[in-house]
Amino acid sequence: MTQNKYIPFRSLDDEFMRELTEGKLHPILEFERKHRQSFMVEIRNNFLDLYFLGHGIEVKRRRSLGEYYLSASKRFNPKPLLSDELKGIVKDYGPTKRWQISFDDIEKEPTETFNEIMTSILLKIVEHRKGNISEGVSEINHFIDNRAIGKNGILVIDRQVVYPGTREGRIDLLGLKRLKSGTFTFVVLELKNKNDTDISHVFTKQVKRYVDIVFNHYGDFKETYEKVIQQKIELGLLRRIKCEIASKNEITKKDIEGIAVLDSYNIKSDLKDNGLLQRALKDWKNLENEYKAKLFLKTNVLDSTFFMDYQETADLVKVYRGNN
Repeated sequence: MTQNKYIPFRSLDDEFMRELTEGKLHPILEFERKHRQSFMVEIRNNFLDLYFLGHGIEVKRRRSLGEYYLSASKRFNPKPLLSDELKGIVKDYGPTKRWQISFDDIEKEPTETFNEIMTSILLKIVEHRKGNISEGVSEINHFIDNRAIGKNGILVIDRQVVYPGTREGRIDLLGLKRLKSGTFTFVVLELKNKNDTDISHVFTKQVKRYVDIVFNHYGDFKETYEKVIQQKIELGLLRRIKCEIASKNEITKKDIEGIAVLDSYNIKSDLKDNGLLQRALKDWKNLENEYKAKLFLKTNVLDSTFFMDYQETADLVKVYRGNN
């Protein structure tokens, strides 16, 4: 009987890894180390997404093995903010008037030059966001806050995950959690920011669908993220951890939890009959027993219902520390 061959759908080849660790792309890692509370680098299929406030800047290789480009939307064109000597390296790219910068043109003091370029891009993103907190921003915040893992925690390992060849939507966040055996398996997280009406089918359509995708293609996910985690550790993007992902024959579909996160949820304006949370609960009730789902509620209201006194707080901290 032949064994299935699984091919990672996200990872970097050896040439790309060398350029990041010791070549012309290394300033990306230096910038990430200085700004990792708000900036992140994600591995895709032989390219990178650099994320800030929910927006991505791509790093891709084109034309030849040695030519790498930084590129993003025209809304985040850094040219107006760059010094005169750098304005010329920003070129138009593609029919949608994206811009690109070749890393071959970042020659003089590459770390300082890249820092100036990225700072200019980030300022453009801040100007565009105007303080608005979108689901994309929430994803980044959850990702950054969960790069390490406690005993009962979740290690977030990727965002905006699309399985190749499917048209079934994107998994907002993909994480890992420990099983009782000590090995790990996947968790899917779906974020609903503020009062998103899609909450009325978040469990039976979205959570269920994403759990099915991971379970049905489990071997591909395991192969992919074992490699991605290894590369992230090598690049310094993830702390070195021992993380063995369980094989499919060691888990059931129920082991792959689906978590719906109501982020910045406006509970005060949703107390009417058939409000969003009530609709979510009705939807949750219709989820088949073979699935395991949870809800993580972050509300906007200051109300004593949600307050704890000193002893309640101390007890909660004690329970949390004991469980982790």
